[in-house]
Amino acid sequence: MGTGGWLVTQGGTASNDEAAVAPDSAAGKEAYGQDGGQDGGVAFGSPRYLACARLVAEGTVTAVEPVADADRERVTLEVTRAYKGRSTDRITFVLEPAGQPRLRGGDRVMVGLPRAGDRPDTVIAGEEDIAPERARITAGLPESRTLTCD
Repeated sequence: MGTGGWLVTQGGTASNDEAAVAPDSAAGKEAYGQDGGQDGGVAFGSPRYLACARLVAEGTVTAVEPVADADRERVTLEVTRAYKGRSTDRITFVLEPAGQPRLRGGDRVMVGLPRAGDRPDTVIAGEEDIAPERARITAGLPESRTLTCD
């Protein structure tokens, strides 16, 4: 992806095929909660976000395929590290790339899946943007384990 990265936030539901994720609506990076049962304003990677997230993971994009009859792409991610939640070796999710740079094979990506539903509410691409989130997640994990998600 070169230097720099980009962020896309999503919300919605999906099937269980390889933890398939089918996002269809945008939300702000700081506004996790439309599907996750949290109050809005909880920042991605914060202890409260981590306490309520089902999965926070990063990895490398291995495939990007168009979704038939839709302006969406199915992205397969080879998971290299799951910070929160149990993950398979790969996850698949759907993005609506309109107005966003498109993911390509080899791109580094971090995703967050809310507790309710199977759609990512956050997708961050590019090592430059992932690195600070990785640091925030690593720092927030211990506190997140002391919190409950209501």
